[in-house]
Amino acid sequence: MRGFTLAEFLIIVGIMAILVGIGFPVFKNFQPGLRLSGEVRELASDFRLAEQLAVTEQINYGIIFSTDTFPHQYQLVKYVQGQDVAEFLSKKELPEGVSFSQINFTSNQVIFNPYGAVKERGSIVLINSKNQTTTLEVGPAGFVKIIK
Repeated sequence: MRGFTLAEFLIIVGIMAILVGIGFPVFKNFQPGLRLSGEVRELASDFRLAEQLAVTEQINYGIIFSTDTFPHQYQLVKYVQGQDVAEFLSKKELPEGVSFSQINFTSNQVIFNPYGAVKERGSIVLINSKNQTTTLEVGPAGFVKIIK
């Protein structure tokens, strides 16, 4: 007859349990860094979306950052032509353990004009619970760059 005996099966289950027991703390140690890098990539993607919408629709789009609430959040906005009023399109909250450390934009907002350029250049620094930081720079031409 072919197959495993109960003893062989228990040994395999025991080895798997030991590997999971060793791997779980290692994974938990990397999790804050993964959360930070994922959020930075998502924010950079939202910058590029605002830039693309501004060029496509030929009106100003932007992102407004809010550090008054917890967790920190940001909103994609559309600036109505001829008015200073913004139409809020979407709101996103930063994940647990990630927050804005520093925002170097006037009024905590980035505004893309119909040419894809920004009103002013600046940077945003995000920090996680292990004090790891990542900077997101926005150049004058609207170029978004992630700096570790």
